[in-house]
Amino acid sequence: MKRGPQAPGAAAARPTRVADRKPALFLLVAAVVAILAPGAAAGQSLEGLPIRAIEFEGLSSLAAETLEFYLALEEGAAYDRDALNRNLHRLWGTQLIDDVTVEAVAEGDGVRLRITVRERPTLRSIEYEGLKRISRTDVTDRIAKDRIQVREGDPVNLGELHRLKSVIEEIYAEKGYRLAEASFTLETVSPSDRRVFFTIDEGDKVRVADIDFEGNTVFRDARLRWSMKKTKETGFITRLFKKDIYKAAAFEEDLDKVRDLYRRAGYKNVVLGEPKVEVRAARPEADDPTGQKRRLFLTVPVEEGDRWKLGQITIEGNERFKDDLLLRQFRKPSGGWLRSNVIQDGLEAVQELYSNTGHLFAQVEPEVVERDDQVADVLVRIDEGDQFRVGRIEFEGNLKTRDKVIRREMGIQEGLVLNSGALRNSLRRIQQLEFFKINEDDPVGFDFDNENKLVDLTVRGEEGDRTEMLFGGGFSEIDGFFGQFQFRTRNFRGRGETLGVSIQSGSRQDIYDLSYFVPWFLDRPQSVGLQVFQRNFDVTLIGGQRSFQESAGGTVTYGRNLGLFRNLSLSYSRFDVEDRFTDPTGQFPNRQFDRSVSSMRLSFVRDTRDSRLQPTVGTRGSATLDYTGGVLGGTTDFWRPQASFSLYRPVSKGRLGTVAAFNVEAGIIEPFGAERLFPNDRFYLGGENSVRGFRFRAISVRDKDGLPVLDEFGIPLGGDSFLQLNFEYIFLLGGPFRLLGFADGGNVFADDQSFSFDGFRYTYGLELQVNVPILGAPLRFIFAQNPSPLPGDRFETFQFSVGPSF
Repeated sequence: MKRGPQAPGAAAARPTRVADRKPALFLLVAAVVAILAPGAAAGQSLEGLPIRAIEFEGLSSLAAETLEFYLALEEGAAYDRDALNRNLHRLWGTQLIDDVTVEAVAEGDGVRLRITVRERPTLRSIEYEGLKRISRTDVTDRIAKDRIQVREGDPVNLGELHRLKSVIEEIYAEKGYRLAEASFTLETVSPSDRRVFFTIDEGDKVRVADIDFEGNTVFRDARLRWSMKKTKETGFITRLFKKDIYKAAAFEEDLDKVRDLYRRAGYKNVVLGEPKVEVRAARPEADDPTGQKRRLFLTVPVEEGDRWKLGQITIEGNERFKDDLLLRQFRKPSGGWLRSNVIQDGLEAVQELYSNTGHLFAQVEPEVVERDDQVADVLVRIDEGDQFRVGRIEFEGNLKTRDKVIRREMGIQEGLVLNSGALRNSLRRIQQLEFFKINEDDPVGFDFDNENKLVDLTVRGEEGDRTEMLFGGGFSEIDGFFGQFQFRTRNFRGRGETLGVSIQSGSRQDIYDLSYFVPWFLDRPQSVGLQVFQRNFDVTLIGGQRSFQESAGGTVTYGRNLGLFRNLSLSYSRFDVEDRFTDPTGQFPNRQFDRSVSSMRLSFVRDTRDSRLQPTVGTRGSATLDYTGGVLGGTTDFWRPQASFSLYRPVSKGRLGTVAAFNVEAGIIEPFGAERLFPNDRFYLGGENSVRGFRFRAISVRDKDGLPVLDEFGIPLGGDSFLQLNFEYIFLLGGPFRLLGFADGGNVFADDQSFSFDGFRYTYGLELQVNVPILGAPLRFIFAQNPSPLPGDRFETFQFSVGPSF
């Protein structure tokens, strides 16, 4: 009987599938035995005679005892040809041999067996040549995942080597290299050992030239392609973000988005057929294959089906909540169509309702029931499950921060019904502290006591950077060149209190500041803060005038927490101010204003952002009212209400996450009675935290011709009101890096000017942010453009700053 290896590239059956070869194997072995048994040919039967001798030929690494075991042969035993045939099949299944021949001859009163074997060689090593865009680890991981039998030290298996060849090409295809080809050769190391060499021609990435849909009438091809997020036709932008490379898994996700587009419009039975994938030359006339630029063409057949109306929504299985309450979670769909997003949003709202009342394992399942005239009812089946209460709340990873500092930020309490929404908000609130960072991968551990319907919670995290100490200097637009020392701890003695000392001296600004803040005074949801300061400020105005301001005083603040994210505070400030204005040209007289300021500020803030410095989700809204002078004393009297709102919303996730951010700020100032406003009390815009590109306080009131308005002392007039808008599109580059495109706008208005967007000042540009923990804030490198410059603009294309943008 002979069975030899096939040459590389041949379509071989797998040796492990022995059952497919069993009849042929038996016939061949029987023929070999019959032919090589001279006694049998002469009419003498060897069957049942004792085996007198067993001889093996061709063995090198295999032991004779191994073959005797698999063939069940033993000297002195009776010769059984049928049993030997079966055991030869068993030996072949071990994949230890490539060839075997059995000769049985009469010897005296018994039988002598001569067995000639050709052993299967051993795989000693696997080498890869041409792997560049994938790693050897990628291949070995796939070998383990697909259970390909090509391990070093195992017998060579050509069928498995062909499987590995196909898998390597699949890995490349998944990464967009659909023209990659793999081949292998066997090299003889010794008579029983082989080395395998895989050679890979990676080829080039095949970019998607066209995505075509056939059979669609409701939506045009462009609308269907727009709904796809991960696979796009090749172009400058799609090349930049590597979305013009075909990946089967990503393309299938995009087709799900196309299906969802139809279902959101009421086409619940839409069917997308198997995509047709073709690689063609984009320039077939070119002689050089490289110049032909092979491209991928995708064609997706579409069967849209009928458009369905939404009939009735009914609830079944609910006991905790009445039907009316649950049905209110479903909004009325536009046009009355069966829109999948309306149903899904309602189901999620119902699920959230149960989850927020302790029914953690509630199941909400919809069933669509078709009626005549393309009308479909939705039956919502609910299995409420058990209601769970909070057992113990513990914390893990807070080595310095006291338990109570974290526990007091929790919106849930032990013994009460577990509210999943309140738990999520609690984690975000703890994250806002910044000195204890929640574990993003495993934020909370749950330990269920099903008998008592309790769940113990373990909040997991680690200590963050709580102490900032900075020596150094630098340059910023506001401060100019400066040197500084700063110390601040946001978790003083592990109690969540903030202590800060700041000394800064520069060419434009000197600051001496001492502050202390207690967020939970007397262990109640109330805060107190104290700040004393001295500040000297020097800025150059339009026309070369210079403004000097010296102030010294202090502020006392009392705040009250109104919930996880809401705070109401009242602060009182008292300080003395000296304002001096000089004109080196002598055109205007030098002026000096000495005054005292006594002010009360009422402030409300709601902040749901996930980070104070580099947020990615959430909102922040604030409203403040300053009452200065009047019954409080001092020489400055005015009202000043202001409001702001910021929104952060994730746009995309994955390797390159993106976030859209929007900010709006507005305010007015109104003096009491006949009192006049001092110049520096008015509103000015400009600077890295305002309209970027303009210098600090560079945007002042202008007349209808766009010229700066000066007061009687030649000082640029600030506004009695202002409006500022900021938009950012943020690219999360990974680690501490962010790149964002921005567009800013804003203006200030005098008391006799009406609000108008015609006078708005706009800028746009790019900004790179690098979060530096030792600074406790991101470094910002700002490149801005001024599309509509006006006379007297003080604008800088490049600005550098430290801190958040807004």
